[in-house]
Amino acid sequence: MNRTASVSPYVPSNPVRQMLEGTFRQKRLFTSVALPVLLASVLITFLTHRQYASEMKFIVQNNRGNVVVTPERTNPTNIISEVTEAQVNSELEVLHSHDVIDPVADQHWERIPENERNARAVRNHEKRLRDFETRFSTEIVRKTNVISVTLLGNTPQEARDDLELLCTAYLAKHRRLQRPYGASEFFTGETERIRKSWDYASRQLVDFQKAHQLISLPDRESSLEKQIIDAEHDLSDIDTSLRELDAGLSASSKQLEDLPKRHTTAEREIPNQQSIQSLNTLLVELQNKRTSQLTNYKPSDRTVRELDQQIATTIASLAEATATTANERTTDIDPSWQQVHTNFVKSGITRHELAAQKTSLISQLAQNRMKLASLKDLTVQFNNLQAHEAELRDNYDLYVQKRDQAQIEDAMDEQKLLNVAIAQQPTLSFTAERPKRLTNMLLGALSSLLLGVCVVYLAETGRRTIATPGEIDQFSRYPVLATVPQISLSNGVVGGKPPFSGRHIISPMARNTPALPLSEPKEGAIV
Repeated sequence: MNRTASVSPYVPSNPVRQMLEGTFRQKRLFTSVALPVLLASVLITFLTHRQYASEMKFIVQNNRGNVVVTPERTNPTNIISEVTEAQVNSELEVLHSHDVIDPVADQHWERIPENERNARAVRNHEKRLRDFETRFSTEIVRKTNVISVTLLGNTPQEARDDLELLCTAYLAKHRRLQRPYGASEFFTGETERIRKSWDYASRQLVDFQKAHQLISLPDRESSLEKQIIDAEHDLSDIDTSLRELDAGLSASSKQLEDLPKRHTTAEREIPNQQSIQSLNTLLVELQNKRTSQLTNYKPSDRTVRELDQQIATTIASLAEATATTANERTTDIDPSWQQVHTNFVKSGITRHELAAQKTSLISQLAQNRMKLASLKDLTVQFNNLQAHEAELRDNYDLYVQKRDQAQIEDAMDEQKLLNVAIAQQPTLSFTAERPKRLTNMLLGALSSLLLGVCVVYLAETGRRTIATPGEIDQFSRYPVLATVPQISLSNGVVGGKPPFSGRHIISPMARNTPALPLSEPKEGAIV
């Protein structure tokens, strides 16, 4: 009875040798699989357009704090904190955002109006983005705050130019995220608006002060109140002084009535020396004249007798003058009376002065009180104007500070003084990054070899025929007697096929075991 034996999958004792043998047996299959893969890799390597890489690096820092726009005054702190992993990852995400990539991948996209962005334009834009993302790669350098960016281009200059555009777009986006966009223009406009309002309020306050002759209402009120208080104190002092002067004048008047105005200071008797001297002179002259007359006349003559009579009269007058004396009496003003009178007069003058001063103070006090009362009515209006002017001045100072700070931030942004700095400018390399021909060809050869080996392995594991003496030993448990080369009977052909194309195995078990169906004839067939 004939039957077909079933052969279980063969497990080789030496896998490398068995794999080589299987590859040799399945060389057509191996060649048909490996050769197209190798040829495809070679064609792709040589037909792919060369691409050149440009690389740059960014370093993430915390040198500048984020500006917070608030209505209050900004008091930034100068504490530099460490860069966290979240910050680096955030910058990496910003670098991959569409706001950064779109202007580089599709430079004409932003110039297309919104109403013209139809489905076709959007698909073209998305295709350019996908193409760009295949050329664009980033990575964080291990244990650093450095982000390495690599961009491929068809030419070295194109790769560097695109990377510079990407750098510009990224830094601009970082500036917008670090502080609000348009802060400088906003604070400049608000500063000018507040300045105009402040000028108008100041003019209103100055006009009000000129109209009412005021510099500062509180100071003016304080000055008037002080003047009123001083005037009241002066009036009180003047009243006291007037009462004292009235009492002094009354007492002085009584003393003047009791005291004499003058008193005798000296009294003496003075003889009439001048008359005596004149009479003595006259007497001597008369006697001399009589003597001279006697030389010419007789004593009884009339001329002599007249001279005698004159002499007698002179002698009598001389005697009378000698007997008569003058009393001299000297008087002066009484010092007590004079002192009292002087004090009385001075007190009267002082009283008149104080009375006039009192009248003037009363008039001035009334005027100051009227002015103070009128100022009280202007207090509310003046305070409102002054408070509004002070508020606008404070707001102007605040906006000036924020405007200057925003302009400083703009200047720092222009100089690229950001928390993200360029650690390495875009490079210019003339060595092609893609394709790497030698590497690609080696990888293609290895891939084709591996794929061919895998196909051969699958074919060998699925094979249900006997191809080696070892397989016979394993299957029959009898030793193989001999192996002979493949015999090809191709002389007689019937119907296009040779009468015999195969091989038979001769072994001790061949008497009881029918011939097994084998695969196509192989070189070195076993008999």
